[in-house]
Amino acid sequence: MLPTIRQLEFFVATAEAGQISRAAALINVTQSSITIAIRRLESLLGYRLFNRKSHGMELTPQGEDFLRHANAILASLHEAIEAPKEIASDISGTVRLAVTDTISGYFLPVVWQRVAHDHPGLRLSVTEASRPQIEEGLFAGTYDLGLALTSNLPNPERYQLRQVLSSPRNLWVAANHSLADRETVSFSELNNENYILLTMDEHENTMRQIWEKYDFVPRILYKSKSMEALRSMVAQGMGVSILSDMVYRSWSLDGQRIVRKHLSDTVPNMDTGVFWPKENSTTTVTRALIKCICRGK
Repeated sequence: MLPTIRQLEFFVATAEAGQISRAAALINVTQSSITIAIRRLESLLGYRLFNRKSHGMELTPQGEDFLRHANAILASLHEAIEAPKEIASDISGTVRLAVTDTISGYFLPVVWQRVAHDHPGLRLSVTEASRPQIEEGLFAGTYDLGLALTSNLPNPERYQLRQVLSSPRNLWVAANHSLADRETVSFSELNNENYILLTMDEHENTMRQIWEKYDFVPRILYKSKSMEALRSMVAQGMGVSILSDMVYRSWSLDGQRIVRKHLSDTVPNMDTGVFWPKENSTTTVTRALIKCICRGK
């Protein structure tokens, strides 16, 4: 017996929202419908997908793995259903898109595939740049659109902006770490922990503002621009880190597990969006690209 599409959709919504109540509100169904669907899905699979915590639903290691498969199945199904309409698109032209390095690694490939599938005649000319370089290029006319972490925009009133996703930031620790069994962790409990700091895409500046708010001085063991290096070091128990769910993967390259822990102190989400100067009007091709980018919102 195979899972139903509804079971997969309810499972993915709960995994992304972290709470059944929030998932129910997002997809406009009752909480009991989601609870029953997940219970039946777990019974069918023969293992638990979630650990039920006081703060919500936390994926088990098997749940993390099944989430990848569920997302792939639903994505393929949506593409198959929309194929006739998408193939018929006669939109053509070039859009100059600038992206930051975080986006290029974790979001751009999905957008590029959507564009190729929805609008074969639309060409993407993509440049990877820092957020300040993107802003400068937008006003100089070098780029048509920017795709970046919009929570870092210093003057958001200058732009038209479409939010793509808002990703919570959580603590990453090794599966055998002493904090791995905790439901929540505060900054004060990290004072004696080594910290692995990611230095790409303004992350360091953002984190320093958060640390200052809680008078937290991390014991930085290592700084790196490499996400995979950070994952490996955290997974081996060399230190902890705080990063957004957008870049979370439960396994390092060397096959060791990483778990996320909710922070009891308030930490802002990492917001990602597509933006362009307010005085610039959109064209048919830029509107088509914006729609592709925001489809998964």
